[in-house]
This record gives sequence, C-alpha cells and structure tokens, in this order.
Amino acid sequence: MHPNCQGLFLFDQSSNHSALPEDALRASTMNLGKGGKAPKMRDGWFYRDGVKVVQAMQGGDGIPKGVQQVLAERGLWRNGLRLTCKSCLDGSLSCCARKIMANQPDFLEQRSNLTITVEAAGHLADFYPKYHCETNFIERVWGEAKRIARKDCLFNFAKMAEQVPDIIRNVPLEHIRRYHRRAWRYIDAYSKDLTGRMAEWAVQKYKGHRKVSITLDKVVEEMNKELM
Repeated sequence: MHPNCQGLFLFDQSSNHSALPEDALRASTMNLGKGGKAPKMRDGWFYRDGVKVVQAMQGGDGIPKGVQQVLAERGLWRNGLRLTCKSCLDGSLSCCARKIMANQPDFLEQRSNLTITVEAAGHLADFYPKYHCETNFIERVWGEAKRIARKDCLFNFAKMAEQVPDIIRNVPLEHIRRYHRRAWRYIDAYSKDLTGRMAEWAVQKYKGHRKVSITLDKVVEEMNKELM
C-alpha cells in the first residue's frame, strides 16, 4: 500500500502482545540450582572490566544452569540469597536471586515476539500505556461496532460470527478519523501534564485537529471560572 515507507504499529497492553520467545531470558523460570523444569534459554551477556562477555545459560552437559551459578559467574552471588523473597513486593532490586537476575541488562532487553516480528519487517512497534484506553482510537471503533452488533443481535452465535466482519468493515471512515483525532487530543493533553478530569475537560472543550491548544495553568483558570 505504501512502498518504501516505514510503519509505526501501535498495540495495547494485552498479555498476548507481550509474550516472549521460548528461549528468552526469563529469571522467573530459573531454578536456584541447575536442571529441573527450567527451559533452555539463549546465551546471555554481561560486562567484566569493561569487556562484554557472552554467557551460556546451559552447562557443557546441555542442562540449564541455575540462577546461583549464573550470578556467581557474573560475580553477583552472595551467601544467604534466596531464590525469591517477600521483599520483592517492596520494589527492591537486589533482595533475592531472581530479582537480581531479572534486573541484569541482558534480561531487561528481552523483547516480545510481536516486537521482533514487526522490526524484522523493517517497521517500528510501540505500545499504548496501561489503563488509558482513551489514547487508543481502535477502542472507540470497537465500541461502535459492538453497539451495532447489539442492535442487530439475533442471539445466534453462528449468525453473529458472520455479521461481525461486515460490521467492523462498515464503521464509517469519517467516524474512524474522528476517533483518531480525539485519541491524539488526549495524548497531547497528557503531554501538557493534564490528568484526570482536567484532561477530559480540555479534550471536550478544545477540539483542535490533533491537539489541545491550552496549557495546564490555563485549564485550571478556565475550569475555576466555570465552577464559580
């Protein structure tokens, strides 16, 4: 459709979208000692004296190393470390073996299957923020499609399965563009440090093409005037 162009693909925070490859580096699947049900992972890496060192995650026998051995090879193991602990809930980064492992640079750089697939095709992938469906215009498209589906529902699953593709395709293009502009106004409002009720008020009142033409101080001033 657009040859020689690079696309930006935006996705919501579905758990399916964040699924990692089978051989990804995941501290949550590692045992304290070698073997067990731990999966075989790709090689990791770390820096020693400023030099990047590749680290095999399996021993010479092909059995997955335990987190204790991996940390010891990196010079990060200390006696008394547990595999996991209750302090993990307090936001600590070095309270237990898995926490230390999970915060190593090579573990942090793991990317989802979705991101890898999009980038392999020469495009860019990014994700909408959690709990902010208002920034994702496709949610409004789905909302309109669901309203139409409920209105014409025959309470027959087979018939609904036939109807849904046509319902989605028939959402008017002008509506989709309107939803897109509205989503961008929310994004612009948040970029101006507007949150919650202020962002919603500004998006409703200032309907520019793709932005909210007002500052945080101005929003507070205008809202106060309306409430007086």
